[in-house]
Amino acid sequence: MTTGRNAADRYLSKGRELVKPVVHGIARRALPVVERASGTRYVRERAEGERGTGKSSGKAKKIATETARAYRKLATGLRGATAEGIDGWTVAPSTREVDTKARQLARVKAHAALSEALTQGSSFGPAVVEAGRSLVAAGHTADTVSIGLNLRSNPSTEDAGRVLLGLAYQRTSDFAVAWAQFEKIDDRDIIVSAAEEYYPTAIDTLGDDGLPLLDRVNETGETDRWSAKAVLRTAESAFCIGAFDHVRSLVESRLNQMEDETDSAVRYELNRMRDWLPGGKHLEALPTTAGKRNFGVLSYDQPGIRSRNIGDYIQTIASIGHLLRYENLSFSGDPGLTELFKKFRKSVKEQRKYAGPEGELNLVEVYRDGNVYQDIPEDTWYIAFGWYMHDIFGKSFNIPFHPNLRPILLSVFVRYPEMLTPEAIAYLKKYGPVGCRDWQSVAVLRAVGVPAFFSGCLTTTVDTLFPAPSADRRSGTVQIDWTKGGKGPKKKQTVTAIRDKTFPENLELARNWVADYAYKYKRVLTSRLHANLPARSVGAEVEFEPKNKSDSRFGGLIGIDEAEFDAIRDGILDKLSVLLPLIATGASDDEIYSKWVEITAEDMAAADEYLATATLPSAESTTISAAVNTTDRPAPEEQVTDVFMTVEKGEESLVATAIRTIDAHASGRYRIWLPSGEVSAEAADEIQAQLSLGTVGRLGPVSYADIANENDLVQALLPVLFPDHERLVVVPAAGEFSADIVELSRVDFGSTLLAAKHDVRKSRSSGLTLMRRIASSFGDDHVGALNFVFASHAGLTEDFVPFDPQTAVLNLSGMRSEGLVNKIVGLMQELKLSYVDAMQTIVGGRYSEIDDEWNVRAQWETSDSPKIVNWRRQTRYFGRMTLTR
Repeated sequence: MTTGRNAADRYLSKGRELVKPVVHGIARRALPVVERASGTRYVRERAEGERGTGKSSGKAKKIATETARAYRKLATGLRGATAEGIDGWTVAPSTREVDTKARQLARVKAHAALSEALTQGSSFGPAVVEAGRSLVAAGHTADTVSIGLNLRSNPSTEDAGRVLLGLAYQRTSDFAVAWAQFEKIDDRDIIVSAAEEYYPTAIDTLGDDGLPLLDRVNETGETDRWSAKAVLRTAESAFCIGAFDHVRSLVESRLNQMEDETDSAVRYELNRMRDWLPGGKHLEALPTTAGKRNFGVLSYDQPGIRSRNIGDYIQTIASIGHLLRYENLSFSGDPGLTELFKKFRKSVKEQRKYAGPEGELNLVEVYRDGNVYQDIPEDTWYIAFGWYMHDIFGKSFNIPFHPNLRPILLSVFVRYPEMLTPEAIAYLKKYGPVGCRDWQSVAVLRAVGVPAFFSGCLTTTVDTLFPAPSADRRSGTVQIDWTKGGKGPKKKQTVTAIRDKTFPENLELARNWVADYAYKYKRVLTSRLHANLPARSVGAEVEFEPKNKSDSRFGGLIGIDEAEFDAIRDGILDKLSVLLPLIATGASDDEIYSKWVEITAEDMAAADEYLATATLPSAESTTISAAVNTTDRPAPEEQVTDVFMTVEKGEESLVATAIRTIDAHASGRYRIWLPSGEVSAEAADEIQAQLSLGTVGRLGPVSYADIANENDLVQALLPVLFPDHERLVVVPAAGEFSADIVELSRVDFGSTLLAAKHDVRKSRSSGLTLMRRIASSFGDDHVGALNFVFASHAGLTEDFVPFDPQTAVLNLSGMRSEGLVNKIVGLMQELKLSYVDAMQTIVGGRYSEIDDEWNVRAQWETSDSPKIVNWRRQTRYFGRMTLTR
């Protein structure tokens, strides 16, 4: 049996071998060198050196030459091709080569971290933790998993293996998947070294049941050995489940020890978190006026991070204008806000002014993303606009809002469909309909049963506070986050410094930004929505070119003419002119929300009509039949299980071993069907000769216009290729089988279209989010993106977790009866979707769950008793087969 010391020696030797002298000498300095070696920076430096001189700058030339020399020295020690002819002045390495080398270097540095730690005397477990962190941070989760699996298989290094798996899975998968590895670790040194990931994962998975773990390590004093970042991350997780006593204990204990520590960033965050605990400044009572109704002014602080986007504060400026229109309305409460309101009131446009009702509103600052942690007074109304939600520490959302708030949901953007929990949906239904800033949010909310309509953005009304001068003296151009070049000053809309200013100071700053559009610059070039719309509102000429026109924020706000812009502005002005007087005069909740339903009825009907116009493409049945170039389609046989094996490029050599493992565990006859383009007839015959219960066949070739990926096409056409089958098992060639495939084939579909496992990846937790990502890939075709969102959401009544199609049992008869092939192929041909994305779009949540063990994806999860392990795109040795995709 290999001892832990022998394992350490082996990895130390491996680390030294990986870090060749040519690389090791410059590894610490190399990443900046590689980053500097991009063609873009070369060109910029060269241009700066030549500008105004007519010849090259000696200093710039020297820098470029040294960079090229350093890059080539580094590149020779890394795997992969290195381009010839890089002279550092006229020829730079391609961006692709630089990116490849940077990834290679990050991998080498991560392996070197293990070597360095062991060389300096660290024990093996903590050294593995450090190396694993480096690998995961560099994006090499597959490497981390492979090393973890190998170490876990040896009893002497099992804990080291489990911690690597936990580190990788915490980044990529459900929290519970990572905790399944962490919770089995006994080595306290490893747990302490990995406390930054271990304890947050425990709390994120177990909730309150994870707190006894913290109690035990507090009692033993083990938290004193944690890193400051481990304390911070654990406190964040405890904060999100409301374990404020545990948070206080962790934070204050560590702050008392940090006088001599240099990690000022962590100290800052710990101090900031303490301010959000009970008794902290954010829970101080907000100023109120006895007998007066409270009105919230939206601000942007929260426990995680405070906004540094001036565009947020411009939205609040726009909301203030709707209150200041009423000349008979007065304000009390927050001193900073009341003074600001007095100042802003002087600039209200004459044509927007109304005498309005006599009344007084008590102003309070309400955090958009953190109001549940405030001491909000009863009967506080506010306009709930903007981006919902910015999550708290990446773990939770501030919805439902504080129970004392009464929101007018107008100009809302739903950023994360994951925020739409059952509690959040019930809350939005209670206070709806929801006026949405963009059409994608309308579709998302309606897909989960929340009444919603398109209102457009509140910033279209910001001109209320910017009266037009008698003479327009604007001139010149300003560029706001503009990357296409041109004349004029350049500004960025995100400014970190605003996080340290007071709320009124930031509102003043936002007003000055809009004043530049209204009175200083004639033309605005921008990629920012909240430079575009406010500038248009105050009459500037705007060129709006966002990075991605199909971004979900822009549906209904991009490509609109002046009439459409004015319709948005007038609609918002009209609605708030009805509601705000009711609020100001003390009308009841029921009266106000009944009126809201009434005045939005036409918008709801218009949304019904507009959403119904969208359809998804569908291929013609005759064209699909022509795509299958053979009449020799498999016929079902009694008591024979039919299995289609997907074979990706590079997996041809894996097919034989995969089928042999199927044969070794099969309880009855089966047939394996392979795509003809990936495995030859001779290879199929050789495989079949080794089987006892199975046969191997090849499907006929298929082709379809505009669909180049034959593997995707074959899978889309399976219901047609097997026209008389009721069901079909689908498995990957990169599978390791240790259970009966016949058993899998007997799964009960119920009324669903297939049986599969839910996707365990964090990035695949929401079907609505997945479809939003698909729409974003449409690029400049923002109209097509909007149509896709409308049509794909139309039949939904709730969000769903996407399934993993790589191991599945297809209900072929059900798919044929619903015309699924036509729909899938239509999406693949016309919208260029992959087979997987097209399937998710059409099937949605209409699938049955198979047991988790039937599809264990090695890169994202593991199991102690797997039935099928899918090694696709994962480095792994088993038997004599190397999976290196």
